Amino acid sequence: MQKPGENDVGRRLAMAGRKSPWGDDGGAAETDPPPAPNEGDAEGAVKDKEPARPLNPWLPTPGSEPERRSPSIDDIFRQQARLRGGKGGGLPTRNWLPFVLAGIAAVWIGGTSVHVLSSGEQGLVTTLGRYDRTVGPGLTLTLPWPVQAVKSRNTATIEEAVLPAKDGENLMLTRDRQLADVSAKLRWRVTDLHAFAYNSGDTPALIAQLADSEVHAAVAEQRFDDLVEGQRRGELQQLIATRSQAALDALKLGVRVEGAEIIRAFPPQKLSQAFRKVAEAREAARNTVAQASAEAQKTIGEANAEADRFESVYVQYQAAPEITRKRRYYEAMERVLVNNNKVVVGGSGVTVNVTPPDAAPAADPSPAATGAP
Repeated sequence: MQKPGENDVGRRLAMAGRKSPWGDDGGAAETDPPPAPNEGDAEGAVKDKEPARPLNPWLPTPGSEPERRSPSIDDIFRQQARLRGGKGGGLPTRNWLPFVLAGIAAVWIGGTSVHVLSSGEQGLVTTLGRYDRTVGPGLTLTLPWPVQAVKSRNTATIEEAVLPAKDGENLMLTRDRQLADVSAKLRWRVTDLHAFAYNSGDTPALIAQLADSEVHAAVAEQRFDDLVEGQRRGELQQLIATRSQAALDALKLGVRVEGAEIIRAFPPQKLSQAFRKVAEAREAARNTVAQASAEAQKTIGEANAEADRFESVYVQYQAAPEITRKRRYYEAMERVLVNNNKVVVGGSGVTVNVTPPDAAPAADPSPAATGAP
Protein backbone atom coordinates (compact mmCIF):
# COMPACT_ATOMS: atom_id res chain seq x y z
CA MET A 1 0.00 0.00 0.00
CA GLN A 2 1.46 3.39 -1.05
CA LYS A 3 1.80 5.97 1.63
CA PRO A 4 0.38 9.45 1.12
CA GLY A 5 2.92 11.91 -0.30
CA GLU A 6 5.26 9.20 -1.56
CA ASN A 7 4.99 10.37 -5.17
CA ASP A 8 5.91 13.97 -4.18
CA VAL A 9 8.96 12.81 -2.27
CA GLY A 10 10.20 10.72 -5.21
CA ARG A 11 9.75 13.57 -7.61
CA ARG A 12 11.66 15.93 -5.36
CA LEU A 13 14.48 13.46 -4.92
CA ALA A 14 14.65 12.98 -8.67
CA MET A 15 14.88 16.68 -9.25
CA ALA A 16 17.48 17.07 -6.53
CA GLY A 17 19.63 14.46 -8.30
CA ARG A 18 19.93 16.58 -11.53
CA LYS A 19 23.11 18.51 -12.18
CA SER A 20 23.33 22.29 -12.08
CA PRO A 21 22.57 24.14 -15.31
CA TRP A 22 26.17 25.51 -15.10
CA GLY A 23 27.67 22.01 -15.27
CA ASP A 24 29.41 20.30 -18.22
CA ASP A 25 26.21 19.10 -19.90
CA GLY A 26 24.23 22.30 -19.15
CA GLY A 27 21.65 20.39 -17.06
CA ALA A 28 20.56 18.30 -20.01
CA ALA A 29 21.46 14.87 -18.45
CA GLU A 30 19.96 13.34 -15.33
CA THR A 31 21.58 11.09 -12.76
CA ASP A 32 19.90 7.91 -11.51
CA PRO A 33 17.35 8.68 -8.80
CA PRO A 34 18.16 7.35 -5.35
CA PRO A 35 16.46 4.09 -4.43
CA ALA A 36 13.05 4.43 -2.79
CA PRO A 37 12.96 3.51 0.89
CA ASN A 38 11.32 0.22 1.93
CA GLU A 39 8.21 0.06 4.05
CA GLY A 40 8.93 -0.21 7.77
CA ASP A 41 12.48 0.98 7.26
CA ALA A 42 13.40 3.48 9.92
CA GLU A 43 15.88 5.28 7.71
CA GLY A 44 13.24 5.69 4.97
CA ALA A 45 10.82 7.11 7.51
CA VAL A 46 13.39 9.68 8.56
CA LYS A 47 13.96 10.71 4.92
CA ASP A 48 10.22 11.12 4.39
CA LYS A 49 10.19 13.64 7.16
CA GLU A 50 13.05 15.77 5.61
CA PRO A 51 11.94 19.11 4.09
CA ALA A 52 11.68 19.22 0.30
CA ARG A 53 14.48 20.96 -1.69
CA PRO A 54 13.53 24.04 -3.73
CA LEU A 55 13.00 23.51 -7.44
CA ASN A 56 15.69 24.79 -9.94
CA PRO A 57 14.06 27.64 -11.91
CA TRP A 58 16.30 26.96 -14.94
CA LEU A 59 15.27 23.30 -15.37
CA PRO A 60 11.90 22.02 -16.55
CA THR A 61 9.90 19.80 -14.36
CA PRO A 62 9.70 16.11 -15.28
CA GLY A 63 7.04 15.36 -17.86
CA SER A 64 7.04 18.92 -19.32
CA GLU A 65 8.06 19.92 -22.93
CA PRO A 66 11.57 18.92 -24.10
CA GLU A 67 14.35 21.34 -23.21
CA ARG A 68 15.24 24.19 -25.61
CA ARG A 69 18.63 24.53 -27.33
CA SER A 70 20.49 27.35 -29.13
CA PRO A 71 19.77 27.64 -32.89
CA SER A 72 22.42 26.36 -35.28
CA ILE A 73 23.69 28.12 -38.43
CA ASP A 74 21.31 26.01 -40.54
CA ASP A 75 18.35 27.19 -38.48
CA ILE A 76 19.41 30.82 -39.01
CA PHE A 77 19.63 30.42 -42.80
CA ARG A 78 16.25 28.64 -42.88
CA GLN A 79 14.66 31.45 -40.91
CA GLN A 80 16.15 34.08 -43.28
CA ALA A 81 14.89 32.13 -46.28
CA ARG A 82 11.34 32.03 -44.80
CA LEU A 83 11.39 35.79 -44.17
CA ARG A 84 12.36 36.39 -47.83
CA GLY A 85 9.46 34.26 -48.99
CA GLY A 86 11.53 31.25 -49.96
CA LYS A 87 10.15 27.76 -50.00
CA GLY A 88 11.64 25.14 -47.84
CA GLY A 89 14.72 25.41 -45.69
CA GLY A 90 18.44 25.04 -46.14
CA LEU A 91 21.12 27.47 -47.30
CA PRO A 92 20.37 30.25 -49.81
CA THR A 93 20.33 29.01 -53.37
CA ARG A 94 22.59 31.88 -54.79
CA ASN A 95 26.23 32.38 -53.76
CA TRP A 96 27.62 35.89 -54.47
CA LEU A 97 31.25 35.12 -53.69
CA PRO A 98 32.23 34.14 -57.28
CA PHE A 99 30.71 37.34 -58.66
CA VAL A 100 32.58 39.47 -56.11
CA LEU A 101 35.87 37.73 -56.91
CA ALA A 102 35.26 38.14 -60.64
CA GLY A 103 34.61 41.88 -60.21
CA ILE A 104 37.77 42.34 -58.19
CA ALA A 105 39.79 40.48 -60.81
CA ALA A 106 38.30 42.59 -63.64
CA VAL A 107 39.12 45.84 -61.86
CA TRP A 108 42.65 44.65 -61.09
CA ILE A 109 43.33 43.55 -64.67
CA GLY A 110 41.81 46.68 -66.20
CA GLY A 111 43.55 49.04 -63.83
CA THR A 112 47.01 47.52 -64.25
CA SER A 113 46.85 46.53 -67.94
CA VAL A 114 45.41 49.67 -69.60
CA HIS A 115 47.56 52.84 -69.51
CA VAL A 116 46.69 56.18 -71.12
CA LEU A 117 49.55 58.70 -71.46
CA SER A 118 48.80 62.33 -72.19
CA SER A 119 50.59 64.53 -74.71
CA GLY A 120 54.24 65.05 -73.83
CA GLU A 121 54.45 61.98 -71.59
CA GLN A 122 56.59 58.88 -72.04
CA GLY A 123 56.44 55.61 -70.14
CA LEU A 124 58.94 52.90 -69.24
CA VAL A 125 57.47 49.39 -69.45
CA THR A 126 59.14 46.87 -67.15
CA THR A 127 58.62 43.08 -67.10
CA LEU A 128 59.23 41.58 -63.66
CA GLY A 129 61.28 44.65 -62.79
CA ARG A 130 63.47 44.64 -65.94
CA TYR A 131 63.26 47.28 -68.68
CA ASP A 132 61.19 46.14 -71.68
CA ARG A 133 60.38 49.16 -73.88
CA THR A 134 59.52 52.86 -73.97
CA VAL A 135 56.01 53.97 -74.98
CA GLY A 136 54.74 57.39 -76.01
CA PRO A 137 51.45 59.27 -75.63
CA GLY A 138 48.20 57.39 -76.19
CA LEU A 139 46.74 54.02 -75.19
CA THR A 140 49.15 51.28 -74.06
CA LEU A 141 48.24 47.70 -73.14
CA THR A 142 50.46 45.58 -70.91
CA LEU A 143 50.23 42.45 -68.82
CA PRO A 144 48.68 42.91 -65.37
CA TRP A 145 50.77 43.96 -62.42
CA PRO A 146 53.05 42.58 -61.01
CA VAL A 147 54.08 40.96 -64.30
CA GLN A 148 54.40 44.28 -66.12
CA ALA A 149 54.27 47.91 -64.95
CA VAL A 150 54.51 51.36 -66.57
CA LYS A 151 56.32 54.33 -65.00
CA SER A 152 55.49 57.59 -66.82
CA ARG A 153 57.13 61.04 -66.88
CA ASN A 154 56.33 64.29 -68.67
CA THR A 155 59.30 64.88 -70.99
CA ALA A 156 57.89 68.08 -72.56
CA THR A 157 58.10 70.12 -69.36
CA ILE A 158 61.20 72.26 -68.90
CA GLU A 159 62.64 71.71 -65.42
CA GLU A 160 65.03 73.94 -63.47
CA ALA A 161 68.03 73.31 -61.27
CA VAL A 162 68.49 76.31 -58.94
CA LEU A 163 71.99 76.87 -57.58
CA PRO A 164 72.38 76.89 -54.68
CA ALA A 165 69.40 74.81 -53.63
CA LYS A 166 69.19 76.47 -50.19
CA ASP A 167 68.98 80.13 -49.21
CA GLY A 168 72.02 82.06 -48.12
CA GLU A 169 75.30 83.29 -49.56
CA ASN A 170 76.96 81.31 -52.33
CA LEU A 171 80.45 82.81 -52.53
CA MET A 172 82.55 82.14 -55.62
CA LEU A 173 86.08 83.24 -56.49
CA THR A 174 86.59 85.47 -59.53
CA ARG A 175 89.61 85.79 -61.80
CA ASP A 176 90.98 88.79 -59.88
CA ARG A 177 90.76 86.83 -56.58
CA GLN A 178 87.67 88.48 -55.18
CA LEU A 179 84.59 86.81 -53.73
CA ALA A 180 81.14 87.32 -55.22
CA ASP A 181 77.75 86.07 -54.08
CA VAL A 182 76.44 84.32 -57.20
CA SER A 183 73.18 82.42 -57.74
CA ALA A 184 72.14 80.80 -61.02
CA LYS A 185 69.72 78.28 -62.48
CA LEU A 186 69.91 75.78 -65.32
CA ARG A 187 66.86 74.92 -67.48
CA TRP A 188 66.71 71.40 -68.92
CA ARG A 189 64.31 68.72 -70.15
CA VAL A 190 64.40 64.98 -70.78
CA THR A 191 65.01 63.74 -74.33
CA ASP A 192 65.75 60.03 -73.66
CA LEU A 193 63.68 58.65 -70.78
CA HIS A 194 65.47 55.29 -70.72
CA ALA A 195 68.91 56.89 -70.34
CA PHE A 196 67.53 59.41 -67.84
CA ALA A 197 66.07 56.68 -65.62
CA TYR A 198 68.76 53.97 -65.78
CA ASN A 199 72.13 55.68 -66.38
CA SER A 200 72.07 57.38 -62.98
CA GLY A 201 70.53 56.65 -59.62
CA ASP A 202 69.30 60.23 -59.11
CA THR A 203 69.65 62.16 -62.37
CA PRO A 204 68.11 65.50 -61.20
CA ALA A 205 70.55 65.66 -58.28
CA LEU A 206 73.46 64.83 -60.59
CA ILE A 207 72.38 67.60 -63.03
CA ALA A 208 72.36 70.10 -60.16
CA GLN A 209 75.88 69.06 -59.06
CA LEU A 210 77.27 69.31 -62.60
CA ALA A 211 75.66 72.71 -63.15
CA ASP A 212 77.07 74.01 -59.86
CA SER A 213 80.57 72.94 -60.89
CA GLU A 214 80.26 74.63 -64.29
CA VAL A 215 79.01 77.87 -62.69
CA HIS A 216 82.04 77.94 -60.36
CA ALA A 217 84.39 77.31 -63.29
CA ALA A 218 82.81 80.03 -65.44
CA VAL A 219 82.80 82.62 -62.63
CA ALA A 220 86.50 81.93 -62.01
CA GLU A 221 87.20 83.23 -65.53
CA GLN A 222 85.35 86.54 -65.00
CA ARG A 223 86.56 89.78 -63.46
CA PHE A 224 84.73 90.95 -60.36
CA ASP A 225 83.61 94.26 -61.85
CA ASP A 226 82.35 92.63 -65.04
CA LEU A 227 80.47 90.02 -63.04
CA VAL A 228 78.82 92.40 -60.55
CA GLU A 229 78.01 95.11 -63.07
CA GLY A 230 76.70 92.58 -65.58
CA GLN A 231 78.79 93.75 -68.50
CA ARG A 232 79.51 90.20 -69.73
CA ARG A 233 76.56 88.39 -68.19
CA GLY A 234 75.20 87.07 -71.50
CA GLU A 235 78.56 85.57 -72.38
CA LEU A 236 78.79 83.98 -68.93
CA GLN A 237 75.32 82.38 -69.20
CA GLN A 238 76.09 80.94 -72.63
CA LEU A 239 79.36 79.51 -71.33
CA ILE A 240 77.60 77.78 -68.43
CA ALA A 241 74.94 76.24 -70.70
CA THR A 242 77.49 74.98 -73.25
CA ARG A 243 79.75 73.37 -70.68
CA SER A 244 76.85 71.79 -68.78
CA GLN A 245 75.51 70.23 -71.99
CA ALA A 246 78.93 68.77 -72.79
CA ALA A 247 79.19 67.21 -69.31
CA LEU A 248 75.69 65.72 -69.53
CA ASP A 249 76.37 64.27 -72.98
CA ALA A 250 79.55 62.64 -71.71
CA LEU A 251 77.54 60.84 -69.01
CA LYS A 252 74.72 59.92 -71.50
CA LEU A 253 71.93 61.07 -69.23
CA GLY A 254 69.43 61.82 -72.02
CA VAL A 255 69.03 65.50 -71.06
CA ARG A 256 69.12 68.65 -73.19
CA VAL A 257 70.05 72.01 -71.66
CA GLU A 258 67.63 74.77 -72.65
CA GLY A 259 69.62 77.64 -71.14
CA ALA A 260 71.27 79.13 -68.05
CA GLU A 261 70.50 82.30 -66.12
CA ILE A 262 72.42 84.32 -63.52
CA ILE A 263 69.88 85.21 -60.84
CA ARG A 264 72.16 87.45 -58.76
CA ALA A 265 75.80 88.53 -58.66
CA PHE A 266 76.48 90.71 -55.62
CA PRO A 267 79.46 91.50 -53.38
CA PRO A 268 79.66 89.63 -50.06
CA GLN A 269 77.16 90.80 -47.46
CA LYS A 270 79.88 92.00 -45.04
CA LEU A 271 81.23 94.35 -47.73
CA SER A 272 77.94 95.35 -49.28
CA GLN A 273 77.93 98.87 -47.75
CA ALA A 274 81.43 99.68 -49.01
CA PHE A 275 80.73 98.27 -52.44
CA ARG A 276 77.50 100.27 -52.59
CA LYS A 277 79.45 103.49 -52.09
CA VAL A 278 81.96 102.44 -54.71
CA ALA A 279 79.15 101.66 -57.12
CA GLU A 280 77.56 105.06 -56.50
CA ALA A 281 80.88 106.81 -57.12
CA ARG A 282 81.38 104.87 -60.33
CA GLU A 283 77.89 105.75 -61.45
CA ALA A 284 78.51 109.44 -60.79
CA ALA A 285 81.82 109.24 -62.69
CA ARG A 286 80.12 107.59 -65.63
CA ASN A 287 77.43 110.30 -65.67
CA THR A 288 80.07 113.03 -65.62
CA VAL A 289 82.00 111.41 -68.43
CA ALA A 290 78.79 111.04 -70.43
CA GLN A 291 77.91 114.71 -69.97
CA ALA A 292 81.42 115.80 -70.96
CA SER A 293 81.29 113.62 -74.02
CA ALA A 294 77.94 115.10 -75.02
CA GLU A 295 79.27 118.67 -74.56
CA ALA A 296 82.35 117.84 -76.59
CA GLN A 297 80.28 116.44 -79.39
CA LYS A 298 78.11 119.58 -79.36
CA THR A 299 81.15 121.89 -79.52
CA ILE A 300 82.72 119.87 -82.28
CA GLY A 301 79.46 120.00 -84.23
CA GLU A 302 79.22 123.77 -83.91
CA ALA A 303 82.86 124.20 -84.99
CA ASN A 304 82.29 122.00 -88.01
CA ALA A 305 79.23 124.06 -88.96
CA GLU A 306 81.22 127.31 -88.63
CA ALA A 307 83.99 125.90 -90.76
CA ASP A 308 81.48 124.88 -93.40
CA ARG A 309 80.07 128.42 -93.46
CA PHE A 310 83.54 129.91 -93.77
CA GLU A 311 84.31 127.61 -96.66
CA SER A 312 81.16 128.70 -98.46
CA VAL A 313 81.96 132.42 -97.94
CA TYR A 314 85.53 131.90 -99.08
CA VAL A 315 84.31 130.41 -102.32
CA GLN A 316 82.14 133.50 -102.85
CA TYR A 317 85.07 135.78 -101.98
CA GLN A 318 87.24 134.17 -104.58
CA ALA A 319 84.55 134.78 -107.21
CA ALA A 320 83.97 138.51 -106.25
CA PRO A 321 86.44 139.78 -103.66
CA GLU A 322 85.27 143.43 -103.43
CA ILE A 323 81.58 142.70 -103.16
CA THR A 324 82.18 139.91 -100.71
CA ARG A 325 84.42 142.15 -98.56
CA LYS A 326 81.74 144.87 -98.29
CA ARG A 327 78.97 142.34 -97.52
CA ARG A 328 81.00 140.79 -94.80
CA TYR A 329 81.73 144.27 -93.36
CA TYR A 330 78.07 145.19 -93.27
CA GLU A 331 77.13 141.87 -91.64
CA ALA A 332 79.80 142.37 -88.99
CA MET A 333 78.68 145.93 -88.22
CA GLU A 334 75.08 144.73 -87.98
CA ARG A 335 76.03 142.14 -85.42
CA VAL A 336 77.95 144.73 -83.41
CA LEU A 337 75.41 147.57 -83.52
CA VAL A 338 72.31 145.44 -82.93
CA ASN A 339 73.15 145.19 -79.23
CA ASN A 340 74.14 148.89 -78.74
CA ASN A 341 71.70 151.80 -78.69
CA LYS A 342 74.42 154.54 -78.56
CA VAL A 343 77.34 154.98 -80.90
CA VAL A 344 80.09 157.67 -80.67
CA VAL A 345 81.00 158.97 -84.17
CA GLY A 346 84.23 160.81 -84.83
CA GLY A 347 86.32 162.75 -82.35
CA SER A 348 83.87 165.61 -81.69
CA GLY A 349 81.90 163.59 -79.18
CA VAL A 350 78.74 163.37 -81.27
CA THR A 351 76.47 160.60 -79.92
CA VAL A 352 74.07 158.81 -82.22
CA ASN A 353 71.12 156.76 -80.88
CA VAL A 354 70.73 153.62 -82.86
CA THR A 355 67.41 151.76 -82.69
CA PRO A 356 67.64 148.01 -83.04
CA PRO A 357 65.78 146.61 -86.08
CA ASP A 358 63.22 144.76 -83.97
CA ALA A 359 62.47 147.76 -81.66
CA ALA A 360 59.69 150.29 -82.29
CA PRO A 361 60.85 153.75 -83.59
CA ALA A 362 60.91 156.63 -81.12
CA ALA A 363 57.96 159.09 -81.27
CA ASP A 364 60.08 162.29 -80.95
CA PRO A 365 63.68 161.72 -81.96
CA SER A 366 66.24 163.96 -80.32
CA PRO A 367 68.37 166.40 -82.35
CA ALA A 368 71.43 164.34 -81.56
CA ALA A 369 69.79 161.35 -83.11
CA THR A 370 68.77 163.28 -86.24
CA GLY A 371 72.11 165.07 -86.60
CA ALA A 372 70.61 168.61 -86.36
CA PRO A 373 72.91 171.41 -85.07
